[in-house]
Amino acid sequence: MKKRLLMFSLCGILTVSGCGIFQEDSGAYDAGLAALEKKDYITALGEFQDAANEDGRQVEAYRCEGIVYYEMQDYEHAIMLFEKSLSEMKFKKPEFSRDIYYYLGEIYQLQGEKEKALEVYGQLIKEEQDAQAYFLRGKLYLSEREDEKAKADFQKSLKKDEDFENYIRIYLAYAQQNRSADGSVYLEQVAAQTPDSPQGEYNQGRAYYYLEEYDKARAILIQADNDGSEESAILLGKLYLDTGDTANARAIYQNLLQAEKLQAAAYNGLALCDLADGNFDSAFSNISEGLALDDGAEEETLLYNEIVVYEKKLDFATAKAKMTEFLAKYPDNQDAIRENTFLQSRE
Repeated sequence: MKKRLLMFSLCGILTVSGCGIFQEDSGAYDAGLAALEKKDYITALGEFQDAANEDGRQVEAYRCEGIVYYEMQDYEHAIMLFEKSLSEMKFKKPEFSRDIYYYLGEIYQLQGEKEKALEVYGQLIKEEQDAQAYFLRGKLYLSEREDEKAKADFQKSLKKDEDFENYIRIYLAYAQQNRSADGSVYLEQVAAQTPDSPQGEYNQGRAYYYLEEYDKARAILIQADNDGSEESAILLGKLYLDTGDTANARAIYQNLLQAEKLQAAAYNGLALCDLADGNFDSAFSNISEGLALDDGAEEETLLYNEIVVYEKKLDFATAKAKMTEFLAKYPDNQDAIRENTFLQSRE
């Protein structure tokens, strides 16, 4: 689950815990947020502790301390701080507490405490009837082979959120369990719809792409691209790559660069073309160009593909070193976790 740092202020300029006593703010909380954004965790902890002890901002500060410990993978301390944040809350703020519950649910899953995670998602469902909570509980049931419970939660999630992305993530939940065929029914529902916008065309193209109906996917993605969907061009390039047509894939990505659109993703696509063609030096160059754009949405993919290039060049020492750095920054990347197992067996 992708995390977001929510900047809550439950009572304006008043302290969150008291919400009735004016108190001069030292600025420690904002300083802590800035340090957390820079991944300066030690400084962030100090500032949040000052915000809690000196400024009376216990609810917000404890939550952010919990996030710091979560990022540091110190889950026991994270749980303690998140629970302290909830216990200090004097006034109900559903969005705030919901965010904490999602952190707790993920931490319990990471620790293998699935029953506790189910309790957290159940509490969210009871209080909010939240589509995300239904999805996450359904995904957890699916991993435990409780198929009927999973299916029921997925259906409830879709009733709450009919957005295409919800259908996709349900399909991917099945795919992650090596059960793509079971999940394809959700994609087929999307593919059967008649799109009425470039975004709708793109979504239908994605559905056909995941269903591996490449001819249908290509036709609708070309139409979506012509109608102005930039995302369609990226997926169309990937489709060409998957079918061995690096020339057309390369042309797609170069056109995006010329148009100055989705440039980091385009450089990543060109690097993948280079990998497929065995041109490793060019792959490094394109990855470097992509990283220089400082596009947070593409950085993880670019850094991972850089490791893959080192592997292809049989430079396993550098690949291992890069992988260690990568996993410290992106510990939940499942592809990297699997690839790291392979790398550890290389001399």
